[in-house]
Amino acid sequence: MNAQAHGSTPIIGGTREPVHVVLVGTKPDIIKQAPVYHELVARGHHAIVCHTGQHYSHNLSGSMLEEFNIRESVNLGVSGSAIDVTSGVSRKLADYLTELDREVGPPITYAHGDTATAMSGSLAAFGLGQGLVHVEAGLRTLSPIREVLHEWHDRIEAGSFDFQTFKAQHLVRANFGRGSREPSPEQFNTRVVDAGAQFHAAPVELNREYLLEDGFDPKTIAVVGNSIVDALQTGMTETADQELLERFPAFASGEFIRYCVHRKENTENRARFTALMDGMEELLEGGHSVLFIRLNGTESAIDRFGMREWLNELEARHGDRLISTPVWDNYSHVLAAMQRCALIATDSGSIQEEVNVLGVPCVTLRFGSDRGESLLAGGNFLAPPTRGDLIAEVIRQVFAHRGEISWERIYPENASTMLVEEVEARLDGSGLLPSSEEWRYGL
Repeated sequence: MNAQAHGSTPIIGGTREPVHVVLVGTKPDIIKQAPVYHELVARGHHAIVCHTGQHYSHNLSGSMLEEFNIRESVNLGVSGSAIDVTSGVSRKLADYLTELDREVGPPITYAHGDTATAMSGSLAAFGLGQGLVHVEAGLRTLSPIREVLHEWHDRIEAGSFDFQTFKAQHLVRANFGRGSREPSPEQFNTRVVDAGAQFHAAPVELNREYLLEDGFDPKTIAVVGNSIVDALQTGMTETADQELLERFPAFASGEFIRYCVHRKENTENRARFTALMDGMEELLEGGHSVLFIRLNGTESAIDRFGMREWLNELEARHGDRLISTPVWDNYSHVLAAMQRCALIATDSGSIQEEVNVLGVPCVTLRFGSDRGESLLAGGNFLAPPTRGDLIAEVIRQVFAHRGEISWERIYPENASTMLVEEVEARLDGSGLLPSSEEWRYGL
């Protein structure tokens, strides 16, 4: 018995042509949704970009729109606290989608990843009973089991931290467990979007596995890769590398460690943030060169915990070996710097994806990773924010062994093409179907 036989009417799949609403609100949204939007347009679909306003500064929004050659059709103008974004986007987007449905055609909203924009946007589409595609679906955190984490601490205490053992532990799935609420609120956001979506575009098989474990219908899931690969192909230029070296000649050494911390669980927790800053200082005192990227959350934490004078003194003491800077406007410059660095130390999820493609070793400054595939592939290592000496030692060891670290490239090319083709196949067939339990029983 098929879906139509038991009364499940497609949300999208009638005679009216759909409107593909590509939702963006943050810098990662713009970077990863731009290739999806361009693919939809290239295939002749009616596609529009809806900006929620969550990120509104030039270096996080305007410059990205310009660089990726997309123009917003509408900006909802919602910013502020988490509750402001959630309630404002849900209400304003619902009104906009309702108008689109009435005046143009049935909307299909493309919500990306685990942002507040994606979560609140999915509430609007789900509440209206409209089509919802989750781009980068199934993000779930893998964290080391208790015994493994304590072993790392014990080895630091004993002065017997062994990189080869540490590296081998990252390749074994049994050394990691699920269930973490971190990163927060991202793990909440991604689950909400998944719950409302009719199509889950999973980047890798691991994400599909998570979604199946959560009970989603296999027919709603397809592994389509990650559109970050398409974005990187656009963003990497020789000109950007030349401009980077003109601005920061020290990058020519290839010895810099890019260090960035912005997650709320790190920047709003004094003990964690202090440990992370201690780790960075220990690296500098040991002779390493550091590119310290200060995001909005980083700046707030520095001021909240009274560390502005400490940072100023650190910058004065280490001169050209510490490049301390706010977020840059140009994505191509960001990529050029990452390619020039010897190692990336970050608590960002998207950067863990980028460096896998760029071929740069990564240390993730978190207890776990919602890009667990990069841990299991061998190019990404955890440095939990418990102690500065643990963080510094992990980074030193990865830096020292970087020439012998190798890993498989996780994400295939042409992810946006695969994603849009999967949507088209559903629209040409049974349409985007709402959730129901009949599939579970063969009805």
